[in-house]
Amino acid sequence: MSRYETRLEDYRRRERPSYRVFEGLQELVRSVGQLHNNWLYVNVDQWDQDPVHTPIYYWDEHWLEECAEEGTVVTNEQDEYINIPKWVPDRQVQTWFELATFESIVEVLKAAGQPVTLQMVIIAVKYYDKRDAFLDYEEVKAVTDLWSVLTKVRNHLTE
Repeated sequence: MSRYETRLEDYRRRERPSYRVFEGLQELVRSVGQLHNNWLYVNVDQWDQDPVHTPIYYWDEHWLEECAEEGTVVTNEQDEYINIPKWVPDRQVQTWFELATFESIVEVLKAAGQPVTLQMVIIAVKYYDKRDAFLDYEEVKAVTDLWSVLTKVRNHLTE
């Protein structure tokens, strides 16, 4: 099968919902490879504080345009030119990543064939967000190992 045929098969296989709300990062990670590429939206400040439990929104651009024509959207509070469906209670939601970028971050981690934790995904996503570059499994593992050692030292010093 050619690369083109493989990509076409992948394109046809993916779901194309108008919208989807992920109640947290774990749910989004489980959906990798299942959805058609669109933008993901999140309250970035809330995600920085609690990346595990912050809702993440997947909205089809054509669906958002239809909602705008129907008058069922509002603009976010960052003066970013995006429309948010009125049923979304958080007006701080803003554009975050394209789904394809998020999936690539996860796939780079999984390429090592080792178990990938949610904490590792968080580290890799935050790194990509700040530096527009990927971290591979070994780099993220080094960060988590260092964090573990520092936590043990801190706990030992406070005993």
